[in-house]
Amino acid sequence: MIRIPYKVLTFTCEPENALFLPTFKGSSFRGVFGRTLKKALCTLKTQKDCNDCPLLHLCYYAYIFETIPQRDSSLPFGFHKLPSVPHPFVLEPPEHEKKIFVKGEDFTFSLILIGKATDFEPLFVLAVKLAGEHGIGKGNRQFILKTYQTNSSFIEVNLSNHHEDHVNDTILTLKFTTPLRLIYQGRLVKNLEFHHLFRALLRRITSLYYFHVEKKFLDIDVSKWIKLAINVRKIQDHLSWMDFERYSYRQARRMVFGGLTGEVTFEGKLQPFISLLKAGEVLHCGKNTSFGLGKYSLT
Repeated sequence: MIRIPYKVLTFTCEPENALFLPTFKGSSFRGVFGRTLKKALCTLKTQKDCNDCPLLHLCYYAYIFETIPQRDSSLPFGFHKLPSVPHPFVLEPPEHEKKIFVKGEDFTFSLILIGKATDFEPLFVLAVKLAGEHGIGKGNRQFILKTYQTNSSFIEVNLSNHHEDHVNDTILTLKFTTPLRLIYQGRLVKNLEFHHLFRALLRRITSLYYFHVEKKFLDIDVSKWIKLAINVRKIQDHLSWMDFERYSYRQARRMVFGGLTGEVTFEGKLQPFISLLKAGEVLHCGKNTSFGLGKYSLT
């Protein structure tokens, strides 16, 4: 059993004047949080690349926003190959497509802190306050943090041995409200099968647990789980590809990101996967979750 504590911070903010945001707002929020917090917390102001910083593994900013793994030979198989590990937080930006917010018109968003990052709540609140002072969106328009609420809980995921012979077939629909961006065998997944989703969720949950909760190797019969996942059938597919553009300050260029949105329905022996799928509802799935990607709900 994997047990992952998490904390949801829900922020209510108000623009100081007219504020202009893109349709998908995650990249705007994620970018300004990282830039302003690095400016506030970075000790060696002349160090451009966190990878080369001698204080890398002592730095709160690097842990939260860079999340670069230590090159440790004792890492479980596969983890040592990761260029980075999942960030210990998930951003849930305002979901509506509204682009212009005027003074007196509040907007809300959430940050989900995972594992050890739940202890860093004051730093995330600071990031939001600094982002408001710096400004966001077109013209870097300022906003104020009016209130925020905190809710703490935990996720339990059962990945012990299962007995699929005694499991009845069930039907589940997943609705992706922000783009799901998965890589399988080096390529973007555009025709989603259940085993793609399972592999991504398993990798995300186990690495979040190892790097941000407890450095404990989990004995999981992965091949048996994958075999069970491959046998799950897709019976309805109403997913479509959505592209959005973001500007990378680090690479000084515009970048196109894309992923699948909409609904997909699966049928099969799904009961053993329920706790993992419910964990993904909170922690999201796939790449760029710190921008808000990979959010879904189950029915």
